[in-house]
Amino acid sequence: MFKKRFIDHIGILLLSILIIEVIGTLAWQRYRYGGDYYYMTIGHSIGTYTVEVPVNIPVNAYIYRGVAKNDQGQKKVLTLKTDNVDPGPFKKEAVVRLTVNKHYGVTNYKVIKNKQHQMKF
Repeated sequence: MFKKRFIDHIGILLLSILIIEVIGTLAWQRYRYGGDYYYMTIGHSIGTYTVEVPVNIPVNAYIYRGVAKNDQGQKKVLTLKTDNVDPGPFKKEAVVRLTVNKHYGVTNYKVIKNKQHQMKF
């Protein structure tokens, strides 16, 4: 009898730990990588720096600075440093969606190919 209750409590405990783990992971992802979307039109690069791509080959990554707008029309001057996944360079006049986190700054970027969204600028 005691063994059966103990096993039932272990199952509940493990399920509780799993739920807490999932909630904690989701909260951390939102805190670290979540944020507001801003859209920036690429001009010229203001500099370069070296990054290593996954096969340990150094390549030049680019730094861009410009005025970015969100969907509400608010403007911010942002600096985008490309990373080893997509070191660039970007085409001039390309539109990039930046994820701006209030704690960590620009955490992600993606080149927007949708012409409809580019017309808003």
